[in-house]
Amino acid sequence: MVRKKEIKKKKKKECYDIDFCEKQEHKFNRNILFVTLLILLIFMVAIYSGIVLYDKYKKQQIVDEMSLLNQQIILDDLYNSYLKDINSLEEKCEVLNNQLTSQLKINEKLFENLKNINRNAIVETDNELKFMYVLTNIKLWLHYTEIEKSCITETKTGLYFYPEYAGYSSEKAQKDAETRVFEKKLSNFLDDCGNFRSISLPYIDYIPILDQIINDLNITKAPAFYYNGKVYYDVPVDPTQEFYDSFGCIKK
Repeated sequence: MVRKKEIKKKKKKECYDIDFCEKQEHKFNRNILFVTLLILLIFMVAIYSGIVLYDKYKKQQIVDEMSLLNQQIILDDLYNSYLKDINSLEEKCEVLNNQLTSQLKINEKLFENLKNINRNAIVETDNELKFMYVLTNIKLWLHYTEIEKSCITETKTGLYFYPEYAGYSSEKAQKDAETRVFEKKLSNFLDDCGNFRSISLPYIDYIPILDQIINDLNITKAPAFYYNGKVYYDVPVDPTQEFYDSFGCIKK
């Protein structure tokens, strides 16, 4: 007990030594600086590692997407070559349906990747991934149309055109509200039809293939729905039987 008191007194006396106190303070400051630099270094390494890992992930994602597209191109070439030598309508329809299945797989994969960017897959078409998704949608629509023409099927396919605006504006906000109402009514109508599907395309003219489709189908604005040569800019809340019949709809 006496020893502890002596040590405390000694430390108290040493604190009156200006040189000693300054040395202790400098040592403490150096330790603080060292710890701060160490934490900053760890933080920077963590950020750099995160950027490298994310960059690696994105590159791998692009490689995977390109691999899927290349596989689909090869598959389509094989299917198309096979279709040239088929005389039987039954065999042709079987090949067309097999080809459709492969196209749907890549389309679904691209859609899932879009949901990684935005949970609702709402991405502007100037994004390369979204652009590929739009192109596969066009391809699907053409393929469904070919199956409807060539094969005995009750399945019907229409095109839904939605407006796409860059950035934010009052016009965009107003159009978004109008589009949500249209989509809700269209969704309710399609839910009633067990044999009808809708493929979505952006209403934009700076992509040549989209501009061509829009002009060929005489789509003047969006939102709009196209089927069998007719363009619909509104969908009734309570469709009549005649309206259902005009789509070849088989109600659930």
